Amino acid sequence: MSNTAAVLPTAKAPFQIQSRPIPTPSSHQLLVKNAAIATNPVDYKIQDTGMLVEKYPVVLGSDVSGTIEAVSPSITRFKKGDRVTGFAAWTPSNDCDQGGFQEYTILNENVTAKLPDFITSEQGAILPMAIATAGVGISTNLGIPRPAVGQNSNGSVEKKQSGGFLVWGASSSIGSAAVQIAHSLGFTVYATCSPKHHDNTRQYGASHVFDYNDANVVTNILNAAKQSDQSIKYALDAISENGTCEQVVSVLEQQGGGKVVLTMDFPEDKQKPENVEISSVRAYRVNTDLKEFGGWLFNEWLETGLADKTFVPSPGIQKVEGGIQAVPKALDLHRKGLSGKKLVLPLA
Repeated sequence: MSNTAAVLPTAKAPFQIQSRPIPTPSSHQLLVKNAAIATNPVDYKIQDTGMLVEKYPVVLGSDVSGTIEAVSPSITRFKKGDRVTGFAAWTPSNDCDQGGFQEYTILNENVTAKLPDFITSEQGAILPMAIATAGVGISTNLGIPRPAVGQNSNGSVEKKQSGGFLVWGASSSIGSAAVQIAHSLGFTVYATCSPKHHDNTRQYGASHVFDYNDANVVTNILNAAKQSDQSIKYALDAISENGTCEQVVSVLEQQGGGKVVLTMDFPEDKQKPENVEISSVRAYRVNTDLKEFGGWLFNEWLETGLADKTFVPSPGIQKVEGGIQAVPKALDLHRKGLSGKKLVLPLA
């Protein structure tokens, strides 16, 4: 058997399609034959800049979905043949075997979740990066208690949070996951995205949706919060570039302060207001200092949410055909700009 992989041989180089050995899982790891993989905008930024890479060659890719081929003896939760989704830990491991852009990937047990039969492999592939980023951002960076496991649609579980929660870029995979999580916690969700995605964003749980291209978007959000007699004390910026950080921070600053989590770093040339706590989320922490949280997030919360349909894969999927060889094509599509879709490469 072969393991076709898209490999970055050196910094800022084109991908090379290579055949790699099929790896063997170590303790608390499992081997997955990928049925689908997904790409993220950060992937092309890593290729173009070398950020996050400590050594080459490297196999990038964080989002995989497929069937378990082998498990280490230490694992009892999963078995060969299980359909799963998982967050590939190429960073910080710097281990090519743990990259997603290949046919076989080693996953850590704590960031793997079983897929119910009604979830396709393509739907499964869009989940890991979004779940890890939104989950760590909301629970760790913002300090909001973990959402309950096993909520059901009739609302019988007490909702402990109140007030407003702002998600900027809500039609993205990270943004739509954040909307669903914040809504499940009981927040009134204020969200921004392109008008064509407003209906979907409301379906994910947003109560107030705004056009982030509107020059008056910050004022519109503040007016809506005032009319609802609510304060927005928490925010997640799923875009975090081209001026969005400043807009998000401005909303909370004018609301009296709060906490903002970004997916990129706050611009160094911009001044931070004293009443807004700003931090940047690092999703890979579920594979380092937040392993226990990662285990709860994937093994329990995500697996249960998918099974009882309280969490739905989002956003929509745009397939990129051609298998592993199509990775460069997918990243070029990200470079050109993508809205309200997640790129998925079917492998089976």
